[in-house]
Order: sequence, then structure tokens, then C-alpha cells
Amino acid sequence: MGATANDVPSPYEARGFPTIYFSPANKKLDPKKYEGSRELSDFISYLQQEDTNTPMIQEEKPKKKAQEDL
Repeated sequence: MGATANDVPSPYEARGFPTIYFSPANKKLDPKKYEGSRELSDFISYLQQEDTNTPMIQEEKPKKKAQEDL
């Protein structure tokens, strides 16, 4: 949610940007503020530890070069 364009609902609090919260299924009113690094690998590790439904991680496939680039 863009906190600059929207009112931030309680119990969420945004003092800096980006502010990331995790709300597990069935606990939307008890969010956890993510305090870890902004590295993707650290964020994925956090989600895997906190989430009851393990997120599926798909590796990005290399893009094919356009015919004119060959």
C-alpha cells in the first residue's frame, strides 16, 4: 500500500520508506514489522521462517535475445 497516498490503518505504522509488514493468514490484526536487510535473499529467508504457507520461489529465466540482436 502506498502510505503517501493512503491513510495507514492501525496497527500498521510507517515512519520511513519502505516500511514492510508481514501479516500471516488469520492474523491480519497482528502484523510483524520486517526489520531485516533489504536484500532479496534475506527477505525470502524471513518469509520462509514466518509464513505457515511456504512461498514458492521461481528462478528468473534468461530472456531470449531479439532476432535483430543476433
